Amino acid sequence: MNTLLWILLGLIALWMALRFLPAGADWHRPLVELIALIDLLTAPLLAILIWTVVAGAWPQCLLALIELTLVSCQRLRYRLPPADRTCQSSSEHGLSVMTLNCRFGRADPEEVVHYVRTYGVEVLALQEVEGKLLESLQTAGLNQLLPYLTEGTASPDDNGGHNAILSVSKPDKASASALDLPAAAIPLVELKTSSGPIRVASVHPKSPQRGARQWGMGIAALTRLTHSPVPTIVMGDCNATLQHPTFRAMLAKSGLHDASLHLKAGSHLTFPSASALPSLIEIDHILTDGNLVPQSMHALRISGSDHRALVARLTLTRQL
Repeated sequence: MNTLLWILLGLIALWMALRFLPAGADWHRPLVELIALIDLLTAPLLAILIWTVVAGAWPQCLLALIELTLVSCQRLRYRLPPADRTCQSSSEHGLSVMTLNCRFGRADPEEVVHYVRTYGVEVLALQEVEGKLLESLQTAGLNQLLPYLTEGTASPDDNGGHNAILSVSKPDKASASALDLPAAAIPLVELKTSSGPIRVASVHPKSPQRGARQWGMGIAALTRLTHSPVPTIVMGDCNATLQHPTFRAMLAKSGLHDASLHLKAGSHLTFPSASALPSLIEIDHILTDGNLVPQSMHALRISGSDHRALVARLTLTRQL
């Protein structure tokens, strides 16, 4: 029994160590999936810890406790207060944004419109737009709330459908393919909002099941959306968690920050979203650069989609 415990704890240690691979080394299956599930190791480690106590296997108990602490510390990143930064908001109103993977266009249009209205969403990013979804959204009244539509260039090879951005104000600039990924072209708009000028992109890198190398290349390419004097919001189904080395490297290189992590209010799990079962991992993200700072975020279940929507309120700040 002691040998079995050592084997299990050794395998879990190797599993946890995958997050420290260099960026690019995770462009293989099943590494992508294994890394995405690292946060879920809390449950088996807790079971093993209890097992070691009952069995009186104290060396293994100590190792299990160490591993459990390390996994828990990763989750605590979403709770620990950020370093003190002095800033002042340039807008009391803020900007409300929302992103949703529509699952082949099957997301319930009435629910989407309901949440857009409830949260006063000014910019909506959609992924996997397919079929008659846009028509159904207009019928449900979305055109009265967000009348301006920018669609990504559609392709037969799209990753479940194309991307789109809907906004309350007319874009000053709009591109149907600011970045042409081998998954779905990325539409990008520049808007004047009550918080100031912003750029918004709706993204959906290829899922690893459709090609791990293309998955990694797609995430790494997101750095090309930033480095603009205008604050940028990149949101969508990124098919990655903060455990993935490639995703973290992209954030570091691009200067983007994950809104969920910044808030320190806990993670906002988005996938899978089905019936009453809880979501397990956070692969949908709202990323910002410049002085766009998140004030709040909610993960919302929408019928028909296997992802939860994310809604965030952002403000523009200036450093003092």
